[in-house]
Amino acid sequence: MRLSRVCSIFVALLAVLLLAGVSISAQEAPKRAGVPEADIDEAPLMVFRNIEKAWQSGNAQALAGLLSESRVFMEIRGIDRRGGYFTKPQVLYIFKDLFVATKQTAFTFVKFHNLEKQDSRIYGMALRSYKINQSGGLYKDKVYVTLVKEGSRWAVAEIKSTW
Repeated sequence: MRLSRVCSIFVALLAVLLLAGVSISAQEAPKRAGVPEADIDEAPLMVFRNIEKAWQSGNAQALAGLLSESRVFMEIRGIDRRGGYFTKPQVLYIFKDLFVATKQTAFTFVKFHNLEKQDSRIYGMALRSYKINQSGGLYKDKVYVTLVKEGSRWAVAEIKSTW
C-alpha cells in the first residue's frame, strides 16, 4: 500500500512539472494575438527586428532607412522637440541627437497587432530603458511603432513613447 501511494505522488508531481513546462513555453512564444503561423507575413516582423537592432546599437542611419517616404509622426521622450510630423532627414538628425544625449540600455518589441492583415497598419509595442548621459537618470517607457505598406515594403509611419 505504501508503494502505491509513493507511485501516486510521483505521477502527480510529474503531471504538475509537465503542465508547468507547457505553461512556461506558452509564455515564451511571441504575442501574435492568436494568429496561425502560416497567416503571418514575416516582412513586418523583420522590420520590427531591424528597428530593435538599430535602436539598441544607436544607429540613426539604419533607423532612418526604415522610415516611410512621406512624413513620419514622432513623439519620443528624451528628445528636445515637441511631437509632430517630420521628414526622413529631420528624423535622422533627431535620432542622432537622441543617441548622443542618451544611452539606450534596452529596446525589445513585446507585442504586435494586426499581423494577419496584409493591407492595413501593423503595430508593435517595445519596452525601452535609457540613461540620460548628462544627469545619469535611468528611465523606462513604452515605444509604439506603426508600420504601413508602401508598395512592396513595410515602412515606419509613427513612433510614439509613453510611460
